[in-house]
Parts: sequence; structure tokens; C-alpha cells
Amino acid sequence: MTDVVSSGGVTSGILRQCRRVPGRIAIVVGDRALTYRELDSASEALARRLAALGVRPGQVVLIHQRQSVETVVGMIAALRLGAAWCVIEPGHPVGQLRALLGDIDCGAIVFGSADPKTSPETVRALARSAGGRVPALHDRDAGPAPEAEPAAELPGDVPAATPAYVITTSGSTGTPKAVVASRANLASMVDGRNYDYDEDDLVTFSAFRLTWDGSLLKTLWALCTGGTSVLPAAHELMDAEAVAALARTWRATHLVATPSFYRLLLPHLAPLRERLRLVTLAGEALPGVLVAQHRAVLPGVPLSNEYGPTETTVSCLAHPVRDVPASIAPIGRPLGASTAYVLDAKLVDVPYGAVGDLYVGGPQISEGYASRPAATAARFVADPFAERPGARMYHTGDLARVDPHGDIEFCGRFDGQVKVRGARVERHAVEAALESHPAIHQAVVLATADEHGETTLTAFWVPAATAAVLPTPRDLIAHCAERLVAQAVPDRFLALGALPLAPSSKVDEAALRRLLPGGGGGGA
Repeated sequence: MTDVVSSGGVTSGILRQCRRVPGRIAIVVGDRALTYRELDSASEALARRLAALGVRPGQVVLIHQRQSVETVVGMIAALRLGAAWCVIEPGHPVGQLRALLGDIDCGAIVFGSADPKTSPETVRALARSAGGRVPALHDRDAGPAPEAEPAAELPGDVPAATPAYVITTSGSTGTPKAVVASRANLASMVDGRNYDYDEDDLVTFSAFRLTWDGSLLKTLWALCTGGTSVLPAAHELMDAEAVAALARTWRATHLVATPSFYRLLLPHLAPLRERLRLVTLAGEALPGVLVAQHRAVLPGVPLSNEYGPTETTVSCLAHPVRDVPASIAPIGRPLGASTAYVLDAKLVDVPYGAVGDLYVGGPQISEGYASRPAATAARFVADPFAERPGARMYHTGDLARVDPHGDIEFCGRFDGQVKVRGARVERHAVEAALESHPAIHQAVVLATADEHGETTLTAFWVPAATAAVLPTPRDLIAHCAERLVAQAVPDRFLALGALPLAPSSKVDEAALRRLLPGGGGGGA
């Protein structure tokens, strides 16, 4: 395990590696790489330029650029300055950007040099929308300050409660909110990574965007241990073959992805079977059929299913997947000092095997939502099980149960169970039944509405590469009827060449709904 909590936090952990292995490759994004020496120099120069612009500890540096090594430099620079970073890609809705700037104390905006979507005029207009208080810095001007400009000093020790980063939620359950994670949260997350690794041969690969907190799972852990962290460049992010080729080129030892994107990567990862020490999947439920496919392509490579909402600082539970589950894999047990509880409406433990609300506690619980005290109070509640006064736990909104082995099983969202003709149906159970058909590679089930406004189920499915004959809707109805209650059998089946993915690499359900008659199909 790393020990960044007791040794000064993530910033000190990274700078320690800059001194220990300065010539080693620290970060790779696409076809560009920086050594620890170069990362140290670039991040220090940018931090001093930001300080000269008046950015203070506790403020937020908005990094508005496409994914590149400069993005990582900006993140580390913000930490060195005592500020927090917030990565936003060009093309983000302008209304949401204005709302974000209204919620946070933004000290500066750093924008990209090689991105036609991110012109200086666009970024300066964005800064003006925040009342003209926010300077904008082009990343080509992020080097050492001109001699005429007075040198800016960087702060010494920064309190652990100071914000480390701000990340916006997807907005899938309502209006996007800006989650604030502290330096203490981040250090606890890194310390909780009890992965097997060789400190002289560690190459992590994150098939994620830096706008999503899942990217931090392996990236910061690698940088705090002297390893090499590899991420796809912006133009590669949705190209599974290009992403897999990058992982092979750098001979990744640890890989993390969403289950949806891993399905696309897996056929191209066989050359790494003797090299990979761990594959981590996170962000979505992990179906048993994907576990079986992993075993077939990468036999002997350990597989971990990790769970954690944005509000709990990346991931807080994990399950080493040793058996192929009938439906979906458990999300396991708390990592590090995190805690997890399955409770009823009165915050009392439910019996083993009973479904309840999942709450997460411990040092990874974030500070809450920026400038949203009511929303924070509603989801971050007092932890009655903690010994520390004032401790909070987060109400995830997920349903769960504890299995006979003591592992937590994910049972869907509290709003993800669908009531169809009087029966409560769990979408993941329907998807698992469909994926047990030999001709189906992947399936997603959505609640939709028929012409009378009644809730029905629509199944979107991708054929298996080995399928010689595609099943008809009647075949699939019969297949599901053997495995599910009548209300859980979908009414419609749509075959697709591939499932659309959102920027987070999760299945884009909004895009699927647009394929339905009328472009929406309702929902429940």
C-alpha cells in the first residue's frame, strides 16, 4: 500500500517521485510523454504563473482543454498552488459552464493551445460570464514567467481540508452538480489502493477521460508510487482499437475501464495476457457474461469490480471476481478506511439478504456540492456508526444487499427499479437473462412507454460475433420467458451493430431512446 496520508498528501507523494526517479516516464497521453523531471518543471512553472495571476489556495483552476499531457500538468500545478483543479472539455454546454462558474470560486482558466474549439475569445468570454473576475491563461504561456514579471512564491503546507479537485456529476439524475473533494479525501483514496505491483515496473492504463473521476483511480496512484500512467489522447478516447493499441505499446500492467468499453477493448488485449497484473472495471454493473469473456481472453489475469459514486472520491468498495456470477458481480467490501452500510428508512441495518439503501462512510466522503447546501444536506447525513464526532455518510441512492459471504451486491438504483404491470422489475436481471443467449453479445434494457402511456420494456442488443443466425423477437421472448417473470419480458427488441457510449465510456441511454419511435419513448 502507499502511505501518502501520513507523508504530506498526494502532492508531496508525486514530488517525492520526481526526486526519486526523475528520468522515468511519469505520464503518457496518446503519443506524448513526460518524465518525472519534466512533469516537475512544467507543473512548477504553471503553478508560479497562476500564483502571479492572483490565484490563491482554496480557489479552483478551470482546465478547459482537450485531454493531453498539459491537462495533467495543470492538475498537478493546481495542487502545488494549494488550489483545486476542474477539468472541462471543449464543447461542454455553455449554460452548464456558466452555472459551474457561479458555484465555484474560480481563480483562473487555463485553455488549450491546439484545439480549434477553444479559441482565446471563447475562453475570455467564458471568464467574463463570471463577472470578469477570472483571468484566462493560454497553456503556451504556462512556462516560466518573463524576467520582468516578479517571481511568485508557492505556499508551504496546505491544510488537508482544502479542496483538491472539483468534478461535475453527469446530471443523469437531475441538474449537474459540482462535487468538491478535499486533499484528505484524495490521499485516502490513493492510500486505499492495495494493488499488487512492482515499483520498478508499474504501468497503469486508464481508458477514461480526465473529466471523469474514474481516471484518477490508477493515474494518481501510479504517480505517487513512481510508476508510469498512460491515458488515451482526446482523439483516441472512443476508438477501442486505438486505445488497446496504446495499452499494448506501453505494456500496461494495470488497466481500468468501464464494463461497456472493456467489452470493446477485450478482443484486442490478448497480447497482454502475460503482462497484466490486474484489470479493474468500474462505473457500471459488471455482468457475468463479461467475466466469462475476460477469463477466455485473459486467463489467469485477476479481475476486480470496483464501486464508488463521485461523491465518495472515486471508488470505495471492491470485489475480486473469482467466479462467474449468474447475473452481475458483487461490488464487494469497503476499501481502506471506507465503511458501507445497507440500511432501511430508519437507518437501521437490514437483515442479511434483504434489500436496503446503500450508504458509504469514512475519510473518502467528499465535502459535498459547491454552493448547494440544501442538496449537500439531503445526501450527506450524520453517520450514526462512526466513532468520530461530526462524521458523515453519503446516501448513494443505490439499492444493495449483503450476501452470505459478507459481500455487498448492487441491486440497482432506488429509481432504477421499474414497475411493469404491477411487478417491480430490475433492469440488470433482464439484461443478464438476454446476455445468456448464445447469439447476444451485449444487451441494455430501458423502461419505455407504449401508445397508451403504460410502462413497457425495450431491449437493445448487439449480436455475438459467432452468431450464425440472429434470433427473432419471438425467439428472444421465449428465451426470456424461461428465465423471468412475465412482466420482466421485454415487449420490443432492437438489434444494433454497437451500443452508443457517452463521453464517460458508459452506455449512452439518451442516445438509445432517440432510436425509438418519436425519439424518446418515455421512461420510468
